[in-house]
Amino acid sequence: MSKILIVEDDPDAREILCERLKSYGFEVEEAENGWAGIEKLKKYKADLIIMDIMMPKLDGYTACKIIREDSKTSKVPIIFLTAKELIGEIEKAFACGADDYVIKPVTWERLLPKIKKFLP
Repeated sequence: MSKILIVEDDPDAREILCERLKSYGFEVEEAENGWAGIEKLKKYKADLIIMDIMMPKLDGYTACKIIREDSKTSKVPIIFLTAKELIGEIEKAFACGADDYVIKPVTWERLLPKIKKFLP
């Protein structure tokens, strides 16, 4: 069973993502901001991270950079969730180490193929 870490500050969005992913058979762990996500990764070996960009305490860009700098987590695929469809924002996501992104509002038709691309 593949393990996915959801890093999202909105509790409703986090709950929807977690429940839906569990219904598809994924094991899911969650964190409410970038720092919490980094701490979870120290204890929870994720196969994939789905991370919001705009979060309090530590945004997704910075969290992604920290995750990429750690040899234990540097290869874990990261899919960003973003409400901004601006070219500069997407380029910034890839520059800090994101593997892919999904524009909010998230639809399963867009998210699931991206997840399946990175997971066996």
